[in-house]
Amino acid sequence: MQFLNETHDPELRSWVASAQHPRSDFPIQNLPFAVFRRHGVDEPFRGGVAIGDQIVDLAAALGCQLFDGDSAVAAEAAAGERLNALMALGPAAWSALRLTLSRALRTGSAAEGRLVV
Repeated sequence: MQFLNETHDPELRSWVASAQHPRSDFPIQNLPFAVFRRHGVDEPFRGGVAIGDQIVDLAAALGCQLFDGDSAVAAEAAAGERLNALMALGPAAWSALRLTLSRALRTGSAAEGRLVV
């Protein structure tokens, strides 16, 4: 079976348990960018990525030393209240960020103890 790149490999598994559920809209192969804020809290929206029934807070993830190069630029752009700056960077930046996140969220990743979802 062919896939777009390693982030779409159907064999990938995540350490985020809810991402393994057969009916999950957000398995590790589908990491959509979004803005969010916690339910019931009056705080600014911020950038995140859905995985299972969780969200990776990109502003918080920046402190985990996961990103470098294009993925660092993309993570910075995506961490704010809107995704406009990320979208303006184009597909190469989106892919770099998605690849770094995919690797961090995979079973066996050293980021499991550092990345908060």
